[in-house]
Amino acid sequence: MKELLKRYIEFSNEEYETFISMAKLHSFNRNEFLLQAGHSVNKLFFIKKGIARGYRLLNGVDVTHHFYLENWFATDFESYLTGAEGELYLEALSSMECYEFNKDDLLSWFERYPKFEKLRYVQAEDAYLQMVNRYKDFQSKDLKERYIQLIIKNPQLFNLVPQKYIASYLGARPQSLSRIKESIKSLNS
Repeated sequence: MKELLKRYIEFSNEEYETFISMAKLHSFNRNEFLLQAGHSVNKLFFIKKGIARGYRLLNGVDVTHHFYLENWFATDFESYLTGAEGELYLEALSSMECYEFNKDDLLSWFERYPKFEKLRYVQAEDAYLQMVNRYKDFQSKDLKERYIQLIIKNPQLFNLVPQKYIASYLGARPQSLSRIKESIKSLNS
């Protein structure tokens, strides 16, 4: 986490140690939940090791919203920001180690050390741009194009995440994704 923060903020070792001391280090097993829908969210996780999946249940169907990779933050941002009941489940797809920060502690920290507040903006901008790009992709690209783009952008996902979750993230059924994969293989043969 220290290296990530250094990309955006200059700070002393003492400031970093004070910052990290606010967090609790948690371990999660595969299929364990970091968050469950139906509760207001006041936790922000920093993924030290592992990968998580955020998903919603829409009309009883599990729809993957996002994958959270190492060295980045994870939460139900909508609930975290608004205080409304969360709709997102955050599930560990592997064994994980995460730092858990309490929202109130972070807000107090930002008041004491305003320069760290830049982290909030970086995080918000990243989340916004990811969602805008995803929305544009759904409007302008077919499934095959979205699949190839995901391979280029996050090739590690395909070794870490079951195909059914990747299909759901891309807005497809697993069978449709299998057909796309086969057509790409046949082109490369």
